[in-house]
Amino acid sequence: MSATFWALVARADRDPINHYGERMTGDDIRADPSLFFDPHAASVVIKGIKASADKAPQPPGGTDPGVSGKDADRKWPGMPSPLGGVRGAGPGVDAGGTSEGTDATPANNATAVYWAVVCGDTDSWPRDPEQYARDAARDKVKHPLYGDFASNIKPCAFWQRPLEPATPMKTRAGVLTVQNEWDPMTPLSSGQGLHQALRGSRMVLALGGQGHGVYLSHPTACANTPVNAYLSTGRLPAKDVTCHNPPPTPDPEGAGAR
Repeated sequence: MSATFWALVARADRDPINHYGERMTGDDIRADPSLFFDPHAASVVIKGIKASADKAPQPPGGTDPGVSGKDADRKWPGMPSPLGGVRGAGPGVDAGGTSEGTDATPANNATAVYWAVVCGDTDSWPRDPEQYARDAARDKVKHPLYGDFASNIKPCAFWQRPLEPATPMKTRAGVLTVQNEWDPMTPLSSGQGLHQALRGSRMVLALGGQGHGVYLSHPTACANTPVNAYLSTGRLPAKDVTCHNPPPTPDPEGAGAR
């Protein structure tokens, strides 16, 4: 699949691919990080784009008939977003611009909260737009899959510095932290760092877990049991818990597309 992916990126850069009525460049293909955290999902997405490039019929099971545009083959029934709804705007916002869980909440609420946290956590964001341009050019070569997108300019470059310094953790914190192994928003190293900073905490690590949501993200998520025990009793586990999420089950309707 890797060879097919990079061949499609190069092909789309030379001649954009008409995919569900929209012209996709190589950057458009690379721009969706949801491709990189679920091999079952990625295989169907890439196969669908390749079918469009070859002007061939779309593979069965790879699309949701109710979705159109560039996200058409990324939202078939049963496919969770590995980013928990994060696309271009911010967490909790789907591709249509509405917040998850309610139709009444404006999508920009989630976006505003996201950037308030990201920009307010540190005052180390560069202020020079040219630095972002240099970093993006460098990281596209160093990390060709997504490096330039991650290094591109953020609203933080133009916002005021955080109003308050970081709060030092000097006391014990009897809290339970939960972490997926493959969390695209909070890398495992960051989750482990938080656990270490919160002295007295315990951590539930879901090996094989994908996405930003951990608890109740799926009926079979291995973190459900230890978190339920903590919430129902208020008692932390005696030691950190490492469990194994069951492997994702491919959509039977899309099996022919893989």
